[in-house]
Amino acid sequence: MRELFDITPHSTGPGFRMRLKTGEIDVPDGRGGYIVSSGMGSGKTESIKSLIRHKHDEGILYCVDTKDELEKMFGWIVENLVVEGVLRMEDVMIISSDPGRADFLGQYRDNPGVLMEKKVILITHVRFWTDLINHFLIYKPQKEVAPFDGDFRTLMGRDDLRGYVIFDETPTFINPFVEFDRSMLGIFGKTDENGNIVCKPPEELDRYYDLFIRGGRNDLFNQAYRINRMKRDVVLGLIPKYYGSWMMSDTDKVGITFYPVDLCPEDMTISTHVLIFEGAGNILFRGSTRFTLLDTESKYNTVTDFRRMDFGLSRKCFDEAGFGTFVKRIGRLIDKPSLIVCWKDINGDDDGPGKSGYAERFRRLLVAEGVGPGLFTVTYYGATDNKSTNSYRDVEQILLCGDWNLPNTESAKIRRAYGTSTDPHSQKDWYFSQLITRIGIRKHIQGEVYTVWYTDDFDGRFIERMDAYFNENRVIGRSPVSNNDWEKRLEGMRIRSNIKKEIRLLTGYDRDMQRAIVMEQKYTKEVTFAYLEMIGIKRGKRERGRYKALIDVLKTMGINLVIA
Repeated sequence: MRELFDITPHSTGPGFRMRLKTGEIDVPDGRGGYIVSSGMGSGKTESIKSLIRHKHDEGILYCVDTKDELEKMFGWIVENLVVEGVLRMEDVMIISSDPGRADFLGQYRDNPGVLMEKKVILITHVRFWTDLINHFLIYKPQKEVAPFDGDFRTLMGRDDLRGYVIFDETPTFINPFVEFDRSMLGIFGKTDENGNIVCKPPEELDRYYDLFIRGGRNDLFNQAYRINRMKRDVVLGLIPKYYGSWMMSDTDKVGITFYPVDLCPEDMTISTHVLIFEGAGNILFRGSTRFTLLDTESKYNTVTDFRRMDFGLSRKCFDEAGFGTFVKRIGRLIDKPSLIVCWKDINGDDDGPGKSGYAERFRRLLVAEGVGPGLFTVTYYGATDNKSTNSYRDVEQILLCGDWNLPNTESAKIRRAYGTSTDPHSQKDWYFSQLITRIGIRKHIQGEVYTVWYTDDFDGRFIERMDAYFNENRVIGRSPVSNNDWEKRLEGMRIRSNIKKEIRLLTGYDRDMQRAIVMEQKYTKEVTFAYLEMIGIKRGKRERGRYKALIDVLKTMGINLVIA
């Protein structure tokens, strides 16, 4: 049985064409990183299934957000491709902490190399960043697979990578590969002849780790599994690279984090297709320097009616009487299947992960008002069902009860992870486009009308952007916003104030250097003595040795200052 939205492979190379509800997207033959922005409910999951059917022999890594979604895809592969004889059971491997998959997990923990022989691997987003990335990416290795040393340029240039690395939805929660208390840096460091604390040589790192950390409560990994011993070796090999920046950090924890942008190193052609399937990619990934946006001209063919309703409530100073009045008002609006979205908590009373006493109270009061419990569902902003679910596809209206914003740090994380220019407004637009399309809009029934009720505390400009997106298939662009991520990162470093001031002067108008600081990339800045003096970085004599302290700090940051 073919999928509802079958892909058409190119005859000219590894690219393919997707025919979706929202139009066609052509994935080029050229290897690289791509954002497949198709709209929610467009049929992307069916297209991914078709891609696995057609391209499994080239090696496929499938990554998805949750274990439930992982199980669904694995179940489909077994019930269709394996049953039909397209794949053998031994060609596929799912790595999950679910008890039902303990056999696969056990094989993987004791022999990670088995992955590289599998045609199709299925893992969660989190596991991709916290386990051995090279073992996920390499397929039927044609040369030695050495422990990963953090060199993505070499890894992504190998000619034995899997043909397709698929991220079903955008990975937004990226865990560190390793993280530990900053106090442990003392074990990894020593004092050099100049009195500076520097990293121990590799052979000493191994010895001190075995003596003081291995098997204890501060051990970085559980040594019982081979994969964790391999991860330990990777970390020990990377400590010299990161030690200098860790020493400058003012955080309690230090660690190593890999990002999606690392999969597409600058100024090189990688040897695989990295595909991020993101329905609203045209909002979230604008300005990406590493990923190419593949978009459809039109995403939604329904009519979305945005309607304002009175609110009068504050999350921090909650008015109980006003809440009762608002619930009555909401109750009168629920005359068809409805999804109600509210704050997770009020007055700072958080019930913990996955729980919202406020949402439950909202539901009880509506039932007390005589609203049929089968006619509505109450969820809260930030809940897992705000995205990646079809559970509400038969709902006809959504009620947004109270304005809600993501922390500014979230858009900074996206900029760092994907090399984009995403600002808080764009990320809010992306989040709410995901949320709103949980309802029937995602069925793409031409001319159907769906209602979005919103409270009067939402900014009118935000509603205008949402209206344009859903009814005109248009992203309202904002003027380029200059973010100060590099300054925030610099401010958080333990550097003498005079050196920090000079780095600010050097970086002020150099966007490439700003990006290098944020992305933790190597960068060479060439200057003259005259230029340094002009911007206010002066010494008694024009001698390179006089700038040694500045040069050394920049070197620790990965920046090579060349004074001509």
